[in-house]
Amino acid sequence: MNETTRTLTFAGIAAVALVAAYFTDRASQPVQLTGYENVGKEFYPDFTDPTQARSLRVVSYNEDLATLKVFNVEFKNGSWIIPSHHDYPADAEDELAETATSLVGVVRGALESRRKSDHERFGVIDPLDDSNTNLKGRGQRLTLSKEGGAPLVDFIVGKKVPDQADQYYVRKVDEDAVYRTKLNVDLSSEFSDWIEPDILKVDRDRLVEILISHYSIDEAQQKIVYESDKREENVTVLTRKNSTTPWEMQGLDTATQKLNTADVNQLVNTLTDLKLQGIRPKSSDLAAGLKESGSLKPKTQLDLFDLQSRGFVLARGPSGTPQLASNEGEVVLATNQGVVYSLYFGEIFTGSTLDIEVGNSNEKKDKKSDAKEKKESDKIDDKKSPEKEKSENGNDSALKTSRYLLVTVSFDPSFLGDPPQKPEAPEKPAGLKEKPETDKADQDKKADDKKEDKADEKPTPEAAYEKAMKAYESQLKTYERKLKEYDDKVVKGNELAQELNKRFADWYYVISANSFEALKLKRKALVEPIEKPEGDAAKPGPATPPTGFPSLPPTGNKPSPAPAEKPAPAKPEAKKPEAGKTEKAAEAAKKPAAEKPDSKPAATPKETPPQEKPEPKPKN
Repeated sequence: MNETTRTLTFAGIAAVALVAAYFTDRASQPVQLTGYENVGKEFYPDFTDPTQARSLRVVSYNEDLATLKVFNVEFKNGSWIIPSHHDYPADAEDELAETATSLVGVVRGALESRRKSDHERFGVIDPLDDSNTNLKGRGQRLTLSKEGGAPLVDFIVGKKVPDQADQYYVRKVDEDAVYRTKLNVDLSSEFSDWIEPDILKVDRDRLVEILISHYSIDEAQQKIVYESDKREENVTVLTRKNSTTPWEMQGLDTATQKLNTADVNQLVNTLTDLKLQGIRPKSSDLAAGLKESGSLKPKTQLDLFDLQSRGFVLARGPSGTPQLASNEGEVVLATNQGVVYSLYFGEIFTGSTLDIEVGNSNEKKDKKSDAKEKKESDKIDDKKSPEKEKSENGNDSALKTSRYLLVTVSFDPSFLGDPPQKPEAPEKPAGLKEKPETDKADQDKKADDKKEDKADEKPTPEAAYEKAMKAYESQLKTYERKLKEYDDKVVKGNELAQELNKRFADWYYVISANSFEALKLKRKALVEPIEKPEGDAAKPGPATPPTGFPSLPPTGNKPSPAPAEKPAPAKPEAKKPEAGKTEKAAEAAKKPAAEKPDSKPAATPKETPPQEKPEPKPKN
C-alpha cells in the first residue's frame, strides 16, 4: 500500500467515524414533541375585533338519533336571519356580539393528545367529516365568520373536562392536537334561543274581548259545520271594560252559574305567552295578499294546496260567503287599541324537535292518516305521552305532537270606545240683534254691573243665550281635544295592525298541542254552578201572617231581627206666598179665632183636649 492509498484510507475511516459520532449524538438527544410549543398561546391571535362577526354556525350531532343538526345565523340585507330555518328573522345582534366577544383571545391550555386516534375519546371528531365513519365522539363545530364568509374562528368543541368549571377539550379544525381550553360561550343551537318566542306579544292589560269559535270543516262541500244549533254553544264570548274590571261571559245565567276564573286566567295566560316552536313559509302570493290588505287571496291552485296541506281552507259560512276557516276552529282576541287578532288552528302532526322547527318530507300526510293518528293519540295513557317518553329516554327521539297556527290581524275602531260626540249649539232667540264689538274694559264693566243686579231679577233672553254660548264654547273645546285623541288612537291602531300583518304574513306557525288544548276551551269548561250553602233549602222561612192580622212577636230566647228602617217621608216643599198677599196674611193671623170663621184650627196628632175633673163627693 503506497502512501497515497494509506492516506485516503485513513481519511475515509475518519469521515465514517465523524458521521457515526454525529448520529450517535443526535440519537442521545431528547425527542422534540410537537404541540407543546403552542401551550399558552391563542388559537386565533388575529381575531381581536368581535364586531367583525357577521355569521355564526353551530353544527351538532345527536348520537342517539344519529342525526346532524346545523344551525346558523347570518346578517343579510340589513337584518339578522336564520338560513337553516327558512330565513326566519332572528333577534341575534346581542347574542352574536356576546358569543363573538367570548371567543376573542381564547388560549390553548394543557395539551391532552397529539394523536388523531384520541379524538373519539375526547369527543372532538368533526361532525361534518364524512370520511370518518365513527358515529360516536363527534363534537360541536363552532364557526364564526366575517362579511364575505372568511372564518374568524373555527373550533371543534368536545366533552367537558371532569370537575373543571368552563373547561372543554378543544381543537382547531385543521389541527390534530387536543387542548384543555377555558370557554365561557353559549353554544346553543336551539331555535327558540335565537328568536322572539312570544308569537303575539300582546299585553294582557289591553285585552277587552276573547271569542272562541267551535266548528269543523265539511271538506267535500267546503262548508263550515257548527257543533250545535245554539249560538251560545258554538261561540263563547268573554268581555270586560278594562284591565281593572272582571271578565264576563255573554249569555251566562248568573242565577245558577258563575265564571270559572281559574280557567279564564289560564286562557289569558296562554294567549299572552303563546310560544313559537317552529315555522313554515307561506307561498309568496299568499304572503303578499296579507301584507296588502290583511286578508288571504289565493291566486292559484298551488296557493289553495299550500293552505289545505296545513289545515286551512276557504269555506262557505252561514251566509254563503267564502271565508278563511280551519280544521279546529278559531280564537279571536281584541285589545283596547282596536287591534283584532284572529288565530286559526290547522292540522295536527308529530315529529322530532328538528321536524317541528323546520319540517320534513313526511310532514304533509293525507287526511285519513291524520285522523287515524289523532284517534290513536286520544287513547294514549298520560303515563305514555310523547312528552313523558322524551323525559324517560333522556333525548329527543320521542315524537311530539304539535299543530299549525295561522294568524291574521285587522283593525276595529269599536274597541277604542265610543267616539266623542259634538255638542249642539244653543238655539238663538228670535229677533236677537248682534252686539256691537266692544273693548275688554267695557265688557268687564258690564260684567261687574250684572253682578250687582238683584238675585231674583229674571235674566233677559240675551243674557241666557250668552251664558249658553259660553258653556257651548267650553264643551266644544273639550270635544275637539278628545276628538284629536281619538283620531290619534285610530291612526296608531291602524299602523299597529299593518305592522303586525307584515310580521305574520310570511309564516305558518307551529305551537304545542298543550297550548292548543288550553286555548280551545268550550263553554262548559269556563263556567261552574253556583253552590248553595248546605241546609239553606231545608230551613223554613219566617211564617207570613194572614192578611189583616198583625205580626206576632217572636217567641223563645232568640233575639228578633231588627226591623228595616223605613225611609223618612219627603217633606212637602214650603210654598212661597204670592206677591201682595204677605201683609194680608200677617194681619189675618193677628185677629182672634172668632173673627176668622173660615179658618180651621190645626189638629195636633194624638193630642186629646184636657177634661174637667169631677168635684169630690162630700163624706157622710
